[in-house]
Amino acid sequence: MITMLKEKITNAPKHPGIYLMKDKNKNIIYIGKAKNLKNRIKSYFSETQKDPKTEKMVSLIEDIEFIITNTEKEALILEAELVRKNRPKYNIELKDDKAYPYITITTSDPYPRIIISRRKLSKDDTHFGPYTNSVMNTVSLIRNIFRIRDCRPKTLPKKVCLSYHMKRCNGPCEDHTSHKDYMTSIDLAIRFLKGDTKDVIREIETNMKQASKNHEFESAAIYRDQLTQLRPLSDRQTVILKKKNDVDIIGHHAENEKVVFNILIIRNGTLTASRHYTFNKIAEDQEMLESFIQQYYFRHNESIPNEILTPYDLKEKQLMEEWLSDIKGKKVTIHTPKKGEKLKLLEMSDKNAKEAYTTKIAQDKEDKARTETLKTALNLKKQPRIIEGFDISTIGGRHSVGSMVQFKDGRPNKKNYRRFRIQTVTGIDDFAMMREVIRRRYKRLKDENTPMPDLILIDGGKGQLNIALQVFKELNIRNQPIISLAKKEEEIYLPNRSNPIILEKDSKALLLLRHIRDESHRFAIGYHKMLRKKGFEK
Repeated sequence: MITMLKEKITNAPKHPGIYLMKDKNKNIIYIGKAKNLKNRIKSYFSETQKDPKTEKMVSLIEDIEFIITNTEKEALILEAELVRKNRPKYNIELKDDKAYPYITITTSDPYPRIIISRRKLSKDDTHFGPYTNSVMNTVSLIRNIFRIRDCRPKTLPKKVCLSYHMKRCNGPCEDHTSHKDYMTSIDLAIRFLKGDTKDVIREIETNMKQASKNHEFESAAIYRDQLTQLRPLSDRQTVILKKKNDVDIIGHHAENEKVVFNILIIRNGTLTASRHYTFNKIAEDQEMLESFIQQYYFRHNESIPNEILTPYDLKEKQLMEEWLSDIKGKKVTIHTPKKGEKLKLLEMSDKNAKEAYTTKIAQDKEDKARTETLKTALNLKKQPRIIEGFDISTIGGRHSVGSMVQFKDGRPNKKNYRRFRIQTVTGIDDFAMMREVIRRRYKRLKDENTPMPDLILIDGGKGQLNIALQVFKELNIRNQPIISLAKKEEEIYLPNRSNPIILEKDSKALLLLRHIRDESHRFAIGYHKMLRKKGFEK
């Protein structure tokens, strides 16, 4: 061990805080927290036997940096933030950073609306969720069933719109319905979303019969239509807890150096979502579970439930509960059920985690088979693990853009997608645009001494391929595997080959190339639409 590192370990502070472990290149490889930094750091370098992953990490440590905090809770929060920013190799990397959608009733408005929300949920409104799938259809149905306005302003417009004439809104803006009746519809929608489906349906049935008895046939028809649409929706709601609690149930499965956590999200006793996360095993399961909970709720702090069920007890349970309770503003409990319906739900989450693992392994095998088939079909020297695909999008030479997508091991690697606004070409010249994009991408990689991809895919025919080859010659890039894929017959053109390769339509290799080509096209079109919408000119 080098002298400087020994001194840092010897002189480590005895306070709570964060430690950042670095390798010989000053890269942060692990971030941890501790109640007593000195004791925690010494444990890494003691003679006691450690698991192979920890042994490997410790062997790479060349430097340690400390950040002292006032409390252990502050250290926990800071650790989560630093892990998110630095993504160290030996910490859990929670790649999913998207906020879950919620269904929101804007009860803060005089005439509430129903909308989709994500982060920064207003405390004055009523929220349902989170959901892992799109809720656009559900929101649309609830609006139509209860005839809730879909106009955007918080205040009512002066005149009714098309929604009223299509019988999708009761038209409160022109007093076609009273405020009391409108709020009755809002109350029914809220109760339905809370899971009181049977009571809501029973009440609407009563209203329909009463309206029919009073010869109010138009009103009775409205209630009849509501029932027709509500019953299928109520069948989709899966009530799995007798008590209408908000609970997250974290299941777990570990196998072959992989760890999968599955979350069943229950709100008001109803299952609203299920999601799984797969990690490489980098520590003991308990330590990984604590890191997962920390990272997950740090990123999804708008969806902290009242109760979290875990597959085994946590060492830092009390600290975690205090931290989560502070964020939520209400008491949050974490425990491991030993019997009853909650244990059965935990077992269900475990089964979902195992199923996710099985699916992941099968998908990995399929992806590997595709890249191996592609290697054979193109006679490549090595398996193309990293593939970059390019496309151009323009309309009449305006808002011209280029896209680059990257696939890693047969799957989109979206963090390495790039988009280019064409700078040097005016008018319609796809060849010149492709030249600019290819040059900008690979000149930068060369200047930064970054490895080239295993394969480059150009959208187009032999002309586009020759353009890319000219750029590589100018940049003195040699022996770079590159192909182009023509759209019509899906012919594959290779350098120094006059005739294209034509693969079987159901070939795994061609399916992968199509996926990359289509994804680059989608990405380019999306950027082009965005520029048009913003009204940019080249």
